[in-house]
Amino acid sequence: MELKTVVALLWESIRRLSPSYLYLNPVLFMTEISFIIVAIYILVTKYFSLFYISILLLILITVWFGTFADSLAEFQAKATARFLISVTQANMARKILDDNVSEILIKPEELVKDDIILVNYGEIIPVDGVIVEGAAAIDESLVSGESIPVIKSINEEVVAGSKLSSDWLKIKVVKPVRESYVSKIAGMIEKTKRPKSPSEQELNLILYVLTAIFTVIIIAIYVIINALGYSLNPAILLAFYVCLLPTTIGALHEAIGISGIARMWKSKVISKSGRAIESAGDVDSVLLDKTGTITIGKREPIGILSFNGIKTEEVARAAFIASLNDDTQEGKSIIKFLLNSGYVPDNLDSIITSAYEEFSAKTRKSGTLYKPLTWGGKDVRGKLHIIRKSDLNGIYLNDEIPVFKGAPDVMKKIFNVPVEFDKIVEDIAKKGNSPLVISYGNEVIGIIELKDIIKPGVKSQIESLKKMAIEPVMVTGDHPLTARNIAKEVDINEVIAQAKPEDKFKKVQAEQEKGKTIAMVGDGTNDAPALARANVGLAMYQGTEVAKEAANMVDLESDPSKIINVIMIGKQILITRGSIATFSIANDIAKYFVILPAMLSTISALAYLNILKLPPHISVIAALIYNAAIIPILIPLAVKGIGFKAASPNKIFLKNMLIYGFGGMVLPFIAIKIIGIILMLHIIF
Repeated sequence: MELKTVVALLWESIRRLSPSYLYLNPVLFMTEISFIIVAIYILVTKYFSLFYISILLLILITVWFGTFADSLAEFQAKATARFLISVTQANMARKILDDNVSEILIKPEELVKDDIILVNYGEIIPVDGVIVEGAAAIDESLVSGESIPVIKSINEEVVAGSKLSSDWLKIKVVKPVRESYVSKIAGMIEKTKRPKSPSEQELNLILYVLTAIFTVIIIAIYVIINALGYSLNPAILLAFYVCLLPTTIGALHEAIGISGIARMWKSKVISKSGRAIESAGDVDSVLLDKTGTITIGKREPIGILSFNGIKTEEVARAAFIASLNDDTQEGKSIIKFLLNSGYVPDNLDSIITSAYEEFSAKTRKSGTLYKPLTWGGKDVRGKLHIIRKSDLNGIYLNDEIPVFKGAPDVMKKIFNVPVEFDKIVEDIAKKGNSPLVISYGNEVIGIIELKDIIKPGVKSQIESLKKMAIEPVMVTGDHPLTARNIAKEVDINEVIAQAKPEDKFKKVQAEQEKGKTIAMVGDGTNDAPALARANVGLAMYQGTEVAKEAANMVDLESDPSKIINVIMIGKQILITRGSIATFSIANDIAKYFVILPAMLSTISALAYLNILKLPPHISVIAALIYNAAIIPILIPLAVKGIGFKAASPNKIFLKNMLIYGFGGMVLPFIAIKIIGIILMLHIIF
């Protein structure tokens, strides 16, 4: 960290000592009020001894450590976002004027929606937009973490912070700088814009209540001692009060919340609210898309089967026709497989120029409306029975031959299938592979067998979810047998096979009606209702705008398996907040039994209560030193989060109660005794 940064951090932590900032934090606010009262008391009584000055400084240091923890967490979290914003705004933008030729240089923040800008090779794209002219390789690593440049052309979206690795682009601005995803990252981390999550609000309420209770206790002690005819020094009493307050969690709970959002960002996930992160930690059930989450999502062809005596080469050629215009990974893998196997049809021009129907989650098929000249070396146009327009709801024209590939259940409803169709589909599915049915005209003529690969490490991740009592549900459009085989490999019990987007919504709704917290992933417009309904809806950045708006989280890397990481981060935040709160309250209880008996030991009848056998003034200073020092010691834990192994909620709770509850009770006795001994050896008050 540079000296300039350190100075800025220190200044920010000092600036936050202002009561106008601290009043929202009851613990630190009352600690600062105690500092002011002690300062006035010392000035009025002129007790300028080392003892009283030490009390004064230690109370102030306690408050400062709290503002420092807050500042450090926010400073670290905002550093990356500030870097991204500085990158997108470092250079002037080339705005294209209305004549579509002339250009002017303006600041990126001056761009408005629908402006056209020119970005050249090596330059940073300053705003979110859509390509209107040109094609180029784009390095999105700054935003998405993907190191390999992606090729994008007309009508494709680009994101602020990406860099052109080739050529040039004309881009239409869809969002001004202040609304870009990069700016949203920074905005989420700005404390003044960060809405409190429900548990943060509850913790704040608890801190208010505890502060009020301890305030009443201190006043009661002062009144009772004086009523009994004894005197108690106000400075010592306020020092005791500060030690009683839950200053540890009071100082660190903001840092825990801010750091949680920062950890999400490091995972390239934008969370729109603290509530979403917190809900991730409370998830009971998670809907996992098979493709991309459980499997790599790159199904590869491993074989071709034909029906009714049709040659394998003809099935291969039909698959080629159905896939040539398919830009999906699966379409490309089929073409690669066929080319490597030597299956190349005639009339490529006819295929390329034929109309193409894209795959959708609803139809679960895709293909080409082919206008062939020959088939198998013969003119077949007049010999084929063409599906009539009315047969397929007006999709096909009478002068086009539908050549399709799709899911077995869908293709069976539309096209004629051979007698052995169901058995062959079932046999392939039993092996855990996927049958992709090929049709020509109105006949199913064969199947391409596809194999998907389980993602490395996903089985252990799912095992971890189950250990934490989170039920994984696999959702897939595959055949039920294929789905069950994949699910069995990763030990998932519940499967929704041959699923459509509306099935996800129904599942989310049904589980929530049982009182469960649900997480799910989606990327399409059809996923939007379920994403909006789910407690944790993670949308893919490369998905539709509707899906991203409906979800409460967006993954910039567009990796569906990230939902498991999101749940783990959510759990870690809740565990960290709960553990530090437990430790803080346990500390308060322990300090009560350390300091009060020492203070009352001047009364001979109560001297036996002073179990640490420390003089009153030494106990007070030692407790204040411990009370202040424990805050910076726990800052790394608050910022990084408490590590944990997957286990049932009860086991995690009991373990943390043992470590942070029992440990929080014992540690003050040991630490204050050691500090007291050191003070007695080296300092005379």
